[in-house]
Amino acid sequence: MRDIVTSFGAWVQETCEEDPDKARRWLARGYRAKELQIRHDPRLKDSPAARMVAAQTMRAMALPLVHPERSAMASLFLPCEPLQVMGLYPYSCEGLGCFLSGTQAEQSFLQYAESQGLPDTFCSYHRTFIGAAEKGLMPKPRFILNTTLACDANMLTFRRLAEYFQVPQFVVDVPYETDEQAVDYVADQLREMVRFMEKETGQHLKEEELRAAVARSQRSMEQFDRYMTLRADKLLIGELTGEMFSAFALHTLLGTPETEAYTRRCIQEAEKAPSAEGVRLVWMHTTPFWVQPLRQVTDYNRQVQVVACDMCFEGPLRGPMDDDPYRAMAQRVVYSAFNGPVERRIQRGINAARQVKADGAIWFCHWGCKHTLGGAQLAKRRFEEAGIPCLVLDGDGCDRSHGGEGQLATRMEAFVEMLKAGGGPRNEHHILYL
Repeated sequence: MRDIVTSFGAWVQETCEEDPDKARRWLARGYRAKELQIRHDPRLKDSPAARMVAAQTMRAMALPLVHPERSAMASLFLPCEPLQVMGLYPYSCEGLGCFLSGTQAEQSFLQYAESQGLPDTFCSYHRTFIGAAEKGLMPKPRFILNTTLACDANMLTFRRLAEYFQVPQFVVDVPYETDEQAVDYVADQLREMVRFMEKETGQHLKEEELRAAVARSQRSMEQFDRYMTLRADKLLIGELTGEMFSAFALHTLLGTPETEAYTRRCIQEAEKAPSAEGVRLVWMHTTPFWVQPLRQVTDYNRQVQVVACDMCFEGPLRGPMDDDPYRAMAQRVVYSAFNGPVERRIQRGINAARQVKADGAIWFCHWGCKHTLGGAQLAKRRFEEAGIPCLVLDGDGCDRSHGGEGQLATRMEAFVEMLKAGGGPRNEHHILYL
């Protein structure tokens, strides 16, 4: 299968040089074919819930490539319920950058972006997408919506894409402060964003449908939180990359019936799962899914489980949803663990590690992510003060040219062996990925 993917990725890059539209059509067909395989191939080892979310995400990435006239580009932390209610497909820059890397088609687009002045210290997910857009592979959206959360790349990437595609852009400014005044400020911007969308599309957003979508979002987050509690001490076999599918479902696709069904299915599987064996880890930040030796340490392995990723559990759980759907969406953004000082993100990770009974945490320093890199040593100290061993792992979640697969896997294996040796009365160990 890896040979097929490698050949397909190379073909997409080569075809894009002469006929970007053809390359895009076949890229979308490839993603839809993969969706069908995920749904129907009995040889796949993933759980039904993992297959459900992978197929949903695969379809969500393909739709903007096929129907750009019905798509609006949206950054990862933007509340997308208004798009769903108005029948627009969220067009994910970060998601498609990630998927191009999964297709092994990122290198020519990274190189092109760098030839156009983007430094290699810029986030490789964004660089991949920008290169693909400016080489003609990515289609023109109706308009662009983005927040200022959670990285500096947002402010540069989406403005550049708006200028390149010559489409309108709306930016939701998220204050650094995490209080109710900030919530009111963001809620007002979200109302203005909806008016912008209505003007651009000629449609009227139905408030009752928005309210229903936001209620689904709240139920989905509550169900995922319950699932995290249930999966402590449980064996749920899956891939390291599955955490990234969950991250898209709980951000870009949050509010859809499909995401609510996925989180409900997660609970059902956790309730029936057998007792756990092996190391349990929490992973902080994006998972470097292309690093095959690292995947071999964790994938389908009863000795090591990644049981949570902060790209999935960073959303706040603040009790009952606000009656105003705009304030409810604004609370989700303002009180995100990725907003404000890095201590908030660290503490959320520590709380999650305790919730899932993790044996250790991985703080993955994705090259180009200054927020994660800057907080790494503080995170390691805070986790270990809380009694949770923490490995700071350097790498790139998207760009293969940075290499280091063997070193990453060796460090990971050594960390797991250390957890096994110091595991106390239990023989099971869980890892939290951050």
